[in-house]
Amino acid sequence: MKILFVAATCFELKLFLENLEEIEGKNSPVSHYRWHDLEIDLIVSGVGLSFTTYHLTRLLQKEKYDLVINAGIAGSFYDELSIGTVVNITSEQFGDLGIEEPGGFKTLFQAGFLKEDQFPFQGGKLLNPHFNESIELPNVNGLSVNVSHGCDKTIDKLKINFDADVESMEGAAVFYVCLMEDIPFLEIRAISNFVESRDTTKWDIPTALENLTDELLKILRNFATVLQIS
Repeated sequence: MKILFVAATCFELKLFLENLEEIEGKNSPVSHYRWHDLEIDLIVSGVGLSFTTYHLTRLLQKEKYDLVINAGIAGSFYDELSIGTVVNITSEQFGDLGIEEPGGFKTLFQAGFLKEDQFPFQGGKLLNPHFNESIELPNVNGLSVNVSHGCDKTIDKLKINFDADVESMEGAAVFYVCLMEDIPFLEIRAISNFVESRDTTKWDIPTALENLTDELLKILRNFATVLQIS
């Protein structure tokens, strides 16, 4: 089984990668690893939707993968998803793709530029149909943005306009590309902070990354077990 990990930064997966056997690729765009019988590649896409879309699409034109996993940290909109929690993001939306009018923000669906069920969207969302029952993590709704929000006024508007539990800057790009290319995928993230008035002293990235590493290794063990059984 060949798995591609997509991360915005090397830092987010550094601890996880220490558990893998590196084959090659330190100085190339794609790094190659092995974990038991699993072949694992890593691409660091850069922060944001545009960079992620480009690098992932370009790689998928050249290489075939059985699974793509987007992994990293995220912000939580609500107290119920506390810092350190690892989640399986099962739906995504583009949080700042639309039109601003005097009366407020409209998505491309609300403005009539896209139909809510135009492929690959369903009801205006990008949905992941893969593995949701087999991943033993909270299933949550994601919102992907090009600006990491830290202003209460803007955050309140996002909560009104979107049904989202967590915020990241790459997830919807991975969903869109993988749905268009018909490749199974997952988005696994650990909560490092709340989406609130920006105060990085309240963040806990080390704990988030430790928990993320533990859960990613569990996922790999599950896939390795399936391979052994088959």
